[in-house]
Amino acid sequence: MKIWITTVGTSPYAVFNTLWFAIVRDSYLPDKIYFLWNDKVKHNLEKLEKWVNILSNEYNFKVEINKDYKVSEENIKEFSNALKKIIKNEKLKNNEIAIDITPGRKFMSAFSLFAGLEGVEGKYKCDKVYYLHLKDLKYMNYPLFLIPFSIQELYEFNSWLKNEKIDKNPLKIDGKDNKKVNRENLMAILNNMYLFDKHTTKIKVNGQEFAKITLLNDNKAKVEVNKNIKLDDELYGNFINNILNSINEVKYTYDFETWLNEEEFFNSLLNKFKEKETYYITFDTNALINQIPRKLIDFLENNKEKILPNFVLSESVSNELSTEFYKIKNPKDKDFENQPSPKDRVFKLGLSQVEYLKNKNCIIIPYKGKGDNEIKESFLEFLKDKNGKLLVITSDKEFFSNLDALTNIIPIYVSFDKPKDFLTWENVRDFIYTTAVVFGKINLKYVGEILSVWRGKNPNEWKKELLLIRNLDKNSIKAINILENIQKEGR
Repeated sequence: MKIWITTVGTSPYAVFNTLWFAIVRDSYLPDKIYFLWNDKVKHNLEKLEKWVNILSNEYNFKVEINKDYKVSEENIKEFSNALKKIIKNEKLKNNEIAIDITPGRKFMSAFSLFAGLEGVEGKYKCDKVYYLHLKDLKYMNYPLFLIPFSIQELYEFNSWLKNEKIDKNPLKIDGKDNKKVNRENLMAILNNMYLFDKHTTKIKVNGQEFAKITLLNDNKAKVEVNKNIKLDDELYGNFINNILNSINEVKYTYDFETWLNEEEFFNSLLNKFKEKETYYITFDTNALINQIPRKLIDFLENNKEKILPNFVLSESVSNELSTEFYKIKNPKDKDFENQPSPKDRVFKLGLSQVEYLKNKNCIIIPYKGKGDNEIKESFLEFLKDKNGKLLVITSDKEFFSNLDALTNIIPIYVSFDKPKDFLTWENVRDFIYTTAVVFGKINLKYVGEILSVWRGKNPNEWKKELLLIRNLDKNSIKAINILENIQKEGR
């Protein structure tokens, strides 16, 4: 039997991610898991039980969960005695033992390491001693496959301390299938590629190479784009700039004299949000299409800021994004039949941000019509009974000028500059998503055909940012299924 021993601490992901990584990298499928826990983390224990069952169901292994060892987090002797008892009893049965020293308090990790390497009574030793090193702590409350694998290192100390080469034995699941995947969970596919040493991939559109993607260490990546690709405008459109904006440097200015990069700008907003004066923030159509609201929220969450900005959105903007130009009729490629036009698909990027803002308690300004003048009038109407200022992010210089002279409105111009020298894996994830939405259909090497349009796709699937991937490998499908089930249980 294979045994897994771990301590339940304040972060359930510190417990769960190490186990999940050992399964997918080393094919370590435990028959029994011992949880050492206390009353303060009982809620995490209950959560972990559910998550382990999700793992066992997806990877098709049976596991017994032992919760008998309730130990005080203040009592070192009680903890050490429990650990020694488990190790000795299981080794007397000739079972293989892996111990995880990642979670728990420092003395728990230290004793687990000692017991695992030196053994109990000098002879009952653990076969594997695992530690999952996370290089960037902003990800500490994320599930394994949403964290770039290039910033996670799974150490097995028995091998590492002996300078032995760790022979990775990734869990391989045969077969492929179709799977609907949201933007966020595309990270699982990048991680699975990296796990199987596929660090470079290519995007093709209608058989032509559009981009080369290279996944590097330390959450870095490079993307090289072929801007000269020739495509049928009716099916694929001519909106490459909208795709490039997802990987270009972004600059912001309040006055066209001082320019701020994205981090500097978001920090300037954060300082305003912390002032006594009330600030509202809104976005024009292009700012929504280019996903700026989500980038702002990601920045705040990654920096552990608990401030939720006072988001405002003019109904005139959502009306403009909701305008339907045409449906594609009688194409040679039947996946495009009766599907949104290329421009409509670009607008879908903005509409997904509208839904995102609504879920962040965004105030909707009721205002009929569309166009810059109607949007401006809706802002003025909103401010009539508000004691505060409205920040407006726009990529339209003329619209900026129209707003600049108005009282209590602060326009901010956003410009998309040259490509970044290095991207993050999240940038790559969003680049793949944006490329699939804009073109409607792409092929990603090692992954399969990725579609944003398919027969029967409903409006709710656009809102959820779902793509359809054909012939996706079962390893990626299993990882995504686990993420979806964890999200249902409540991350």
